[in-house]
Amino acid sequence: MSRKIGKLTRLALATAITASTVLGTAALASSAHAVGTSSVGGDISRSEIIARAQSWVDAQVPYSQTSYRTDSNGTYRQDCSGLVSMAWHINTAGTNSGFTTWTLPDYATRLGSLDDLRPGDALDNISQHVVLFTGWADAGHTRANIIEEARPGTNARTSSYSRSYIVSGGYQPYRYDHTVEGGSSTPPVPAQKVMSWYLSDNAGSGVSTRPEFGFGNTPMVPLAGDFDGDGKDTQAAYDPTTSTFYLANSGSTAQATLAFGNAGNRPVLGRWDGTTSQIGVYMPDTGKFYLRHDNGTVSSFAFGNGGDWRPIAGDWDGNGTVTVGLYDPATSTFYLRNSNTEGPADQTVTFGNSDSIPLAGDWDHTGRTNIGVYMPANRTFYFRHDDGTVTSVTYGDAGDTPLTGDWDGDGRATQGIIHS
Repeated sequence: MSRKIGKLTRLALATAITASTVLGTAALASSAHAVGTSSVGGDISRSEIIARAQSWVDAQVPYSQTSYRTDSNGTYRQDCSGLVSMAWHINTAGTNSGFTTWTLPDYATRLGSLDDLRPGDALDNISQHVVLFTGWADAGHTRANIIEEARPGTNARTSSYSRSYIVSGGYQPYRYDHTVEGGSSTPPVPAQKVMSWYLSDNAGSGVSTRPEFGFGNTPMVPLAGDFDGDGKDTQAAYDPTTSTFYLANSGSTAQATLAFGNAGNRPVLGRWDGTTSQIGVYMPDTGKFYLRHDNGTVSSFAFGNGGDWRPIAGDWDGNGTVTVGLYDPATSTFYLRNSNTEGPADQTVTFGNSDSIPLAGDWDHTGRTNIGVYMPANRTFYFRHDDGTVTSVTYGDAGDTPLTGDWDGDGRATQGIIHS
């Protein structure tokens, strides 16, 4: 697919509303260079540990349990424990290029308290996930800054966990046995990249049918919704570093902005009141949705298990109002709710695989939203229709971020990708 990188557009802002489905972070691999002088399996300073991890963030290394990155840091598996193995500069001979969440503690000492954590240590749930700790975000130690390889469809990234999520998620603090003191513990600020948008009005087309344009920059999350009620979805972006939504009705400049939610929240958008698209967030540490309505009020309710579950939204029953859903990547299962209230799922559908990125849209022009997935391994969208059949289209390049929307207002959602 031909493309040219658009000029970075500064997002000029005013007031707000917002819309549709939540997607992963944009991805583009580039070379990384190790910082420091440690040897494999030898002593390593905290500053070097963080610099090594930050090099994967800067290079936007995509998550994979089967792919391996070779650079001046060595060769390591591109998953959560591979990143920590790389950051600690562990000798991984015979380990499939990286230890696992349950073998990393063999090379570390468990700390007595979360308050003993220092930059370069790790937070490990040995049955699920491990992240590198880079520092506390506040003097009260209520939120931890981290670097992680999170899940399929995302890249190495900086993020934060609340203390309550760390505790409820079963994370324990560990210190690599060869960590030595010294050096700066402040990671460098990663360079921003322009997000270039390639949208197609044809669900069967492997090329974009609309001119490429630039909107937003990494690490923003690309979104889409109908913000002015004209029936057409347009671009939006969510900045996780400031918990801010940026919305555009046309062109490459945002007409509206709204700060909403907290660090670590996941954005979700929809016509909660059946009119224009509005903003919302899902809080993984509490398993609660917070939705902003047309009149500016906010409703909240618990749904799902939080953690790594990913929010989506759609008009699942075709009644004209958008409601929430969740996707569990561990089981490739969608849980869809027909009202924005606490309660069990009204629909449960298993679709996709462990690497899938969840999607939602009205593929059939029937007024009812259906589920879909994007599989990064083969760059293919899969759309599940009203009658249970599935269609697919290969679109975009490796590392692109998928999204869907009704770009031309014909009542049918189609594919798009974001490149950065």
